[in-house]
Amino acid sequence: MKTTWVATRNARQIKTGYILLIAILLLDFSCSKNNDLELIEEENVMMSKSANTSPNTVLAWNQVMEDLYTFSLNGPGTPPPSASYTWALVHLAMHDALNCIVPRYETYAGVPRDKDANPDAAVSQAAYDVLMAINQLPFAPAYLPQNFQSINALLAETLDGIPDGEAKNKGIALGHAVAEAIMAKRAGDTPNLAPGVPNQPAEGTQPGEYRYLPYPLAPNGMGYALANFHKLKPFFMVTNDMFRSEPPYETSSPEYAADLNETKDFGALNSQVRSADQTELGVFWAENSSRGWNVVARIVRDSYNEKSQNAWKTARYLALVHSAIADSYISIFESKMYHYFWRPITAIQLADNDGNDSTTADPSWVPLLNTPPLGEYPSAHAISGSVAGQVIIRFFDDRDNYELNLDSGYMPGVIRSFSSVSDAVRENSLSRIYIGYHFRLAVDVGEALGKELGDYVYENALKEK
Repeated sequence: MKTTWVATRNARQIKTGYILLIAILLLDFSCSKNNDLELIEEENVMMSKSANTSPNTVLAWNQVMEDLYTFSLNGPGTPPPSASYTWALVHLAMHDALNCIVPRYETYAGVPRDKDANPDAAVSQAAYDVLMAINQLPFAPAYLPQNFQSINALLAETLDGIPDGEAKNKGIALGHAVAEAIMAKRAGDTPNLAPGVPNQPAEGTQPGEYRYLPYPLAPNGMGYALANFHKLKPFFMVTNDMFRSEPPYETSSPEYAADLNETKDFGALNSQVRSADQTELGVFWAENSSRGWNVVARIVRDSYNEKSQNAWKTARYLALVHSAIADSYISIFESKMYHYFWRPITAIQLADNDGNDSTTADPSWVPLLNTPPLGEYPSAHAISGSVAGQVIIRFFDDRDNYELNLDSGYMPGVIRSFSSVSDAVRENSLSRIYIGYHFRLAVDVGEALGKELGDYVYENALKEK
């Protein structure tokens, strides 16, 4: 009897244990299911919030940048590489601010998420703080035009339009944090950002080797060139020489002679063959690439509004365009310093000593516009326009045909029209021949490298989560 009782008791205990285990598992599943549903519901709310957030604040800060960097031909201007640095940081800050509220895309610097922060407050404070941080650089005039009235006004207007409360306060705090993280990530840049005479190799003596060129200083005393911009940490490239170009033509080659004679004829200050239209397009495209291609980016975005009407997509789009332009300058300056090829003004004046019977020297030859004091090959202007155009095309499903009516800070009142982004890219590249800055190979290679870099940035940067 004892054995039977013990067996019966044990069976009852086992049965009770099974029942308790099943109950616990059911309860745990129910709680887990409820937690998952809560997380999914929260995520849906956040996604809905981002999808319905207007891009107007992002676009307002983008427009302020465009206005700041619009200069006339005789204005002080800002060196294009340093301008691209500022444009990239401001737009990355706006992108990160939004994605630290709702993480739709990878961030550049990243700070802890605050899902309750007001997006407009976060975007505005982040953009403003980055601009003010750049203003603290010892050579700030070369990076940021010294007109803060519009920047201060936009910040005040944006924040005044947001109801006081926790969301606004959290947005402002998040903006501060994002800007601090962005600038901290670029903290090592300062030694390589100083404008002035480039830190170049010894002046060349052989055919094709770069000869030093004088260049007028801006009113603020800053030189045009950036001494070590090519040494900057890339924004999205893996290494600075990732897209280094192949060598230029040998000066003794027939291809080199053809290029030299073309620029000699069409790029001279007193050219007898350059048409009025070629003169116009040369000067038209001479303005800052960041400002000029931002105009294109805005037109295309507005033409394709259904793809980018919310703040998150718009911020990512503009951050990709301007980071790609900044990387293009880092990349092309690395190639320029590596090849260290002479400019047309030097090559044409010294053509009798280039080892080529098909070229003839003209010691008095000068270009249409003053040549920057950096190596000729490849063209920085061609790569910066091409990389921007490629990101724009790729972002909008590889569509290229748009009606583009573009203006230029260098030629107020002049409009040039195009039926595609690639047509504008090509004219931008060729413009450097008509102002006497480059040979054809330099603009062709720069344009080709820009397409490669644009594809790389689009496919690898700020990816969707």
